[in-house]
Amino acid sequence: MKHLVLIALIVLFLSTANYMYAAVVKSMWQEGVIPGAEHEYEAIAGLWLVTIPSIIAIIFSIPMGILADKLGKTKILVVMCLLMSIGLFLVGTSQGLSMLTIGFSLFTLGMMGAYPAVMGIIADTTPEERRGTGYAVYYASTAIGYPLGLIIGLLLAWRTGYSVLGALVLVFTPIAFTIIEKTYKTLPGRTVKSREYKAKGALKTITTPAIIALFILIFFWGMPWGAITRYAVNFLMDAWGVSKGTATIILTLSSISIIIGHIMGGLLADRRVKKGDVLGRVKISILGVTIGILVMLSFVLYPYPFGREELAILLPPAILALAGMMFTTLAYPNISSVLSEVTKQEYRATVFAVFNILNNLGWGLGPTLYGLLKDHYYTVLSPSLSHQEAIAVASKYSITTIVLLWLIPLVIWIIMLKLYPKSRIIES
Repeated sequence: MKHLVLIALIVLFLSTANYMYAAVVKSMWQEGVIPGAEHEYEAIAGLWLVTIPSIIAIIFSIPMGILADKLGKTKILVVMCLLMSIGLFLVGTSQGLSMLTIGFSLFTLGMMGAYPAVMGIIADTTPEERRGTGYAVYYASTAIGYPLGLIIGLLLAWRTGYSVLGALVLVFTPIAFTIIEKTYKTLPGRTVKSREYKAKGALKTITTPAIIALFILIFFWGMPWGAITRYAVNFLMDAWGVSKGTATIILTLSSISIIIGHIMGGLLADRRVKKGDVLGRVKISILGVTIGILVMLSFVLYPYPFGREELAILLPPAILALAGMMFTTLAYPNISSVLSEVTKQEYRATVFAVFNILNNLGWGLGPTLYGLLKDHYYTVLSPSLSHQEAIAVASKYSITTIVLLWLIPLVIWIIMLKLYPKSRIIES
């Protein structure tokens, strides 16, 4: 259990740094570090600070996953954490877009490289009937990082925030390494290194129908999350006309429901598995995503009176946001659990590396797609609406389009009702 706590702390720090972007990207633009006009800087920032770093990280992700399986997941985790620290320090000292891009690239490389090692460690050290809870701990940490990132971005200068988080990752990394190594030694039949890694076996595993389906699922799952988490504050300011402080509070409260969703999704699915329901994880995910899409669309399209900030007016759409995010995130811990259960231990880091490439590619393209959609809708609407009205409507149309992408993962979950039982691997 200690090793999960240490992993959760490191994940909390990197998630906080990742999500702080949503609260500070406008400040970076206002300071002149990010160029562009008001209706186009989000697309520029999304491209150079999110999409390009994600593409750079993709080049190295699979080699890092293979090395994690061959040399040991904890060793690769340490190297990736060091890269994250360096990247965060560079972001905190950046004076222009070029240095910001380098800093975010190193940070994203470390974050993506650490992911397959962490997910493999959780699967290796957690029994199948409790694996949903194990992954829920991971995802709950990422969810806590969301409001924490927004709060730090609101209260601290963005340079200070990124530098402090870089220092925290650096301090806790060696502690986590020691505890995780000790945990492996106490588990019979579980090893830090791969038991029998073969390139052909890894390739065969990656190309099985169930894993390919999950790869497609995670790509389209990540795009809406990437756009919503990074531009939700801006969306509320532009579409509703509320202050940055109010927008941050709303998203902070909504993120609590994400934490609840992660924990509930893992616990409910584990309970179904313990009762012998092999498809429990799939069923919980289908239910959550279906309800989540409907409620999130209600939240985005809510007829909010522009510029009003009274509690009675804020409460109804805030409840919709809370419910939408909670139900949608029921699926999150179960995606990783199902993937680990159709993959042998010796190939888990490799499979999770490919999985994470697609996940982060989706998350990385999401903000850019949102910015491009917003710019497109603004261009179409601006001749007939005022600048403020065009920005507001363009924001709503853009987020609506983004949320509808979750229909693709929903269809794949339905397909997994047949694929998962045939592909499930039971390890001793």
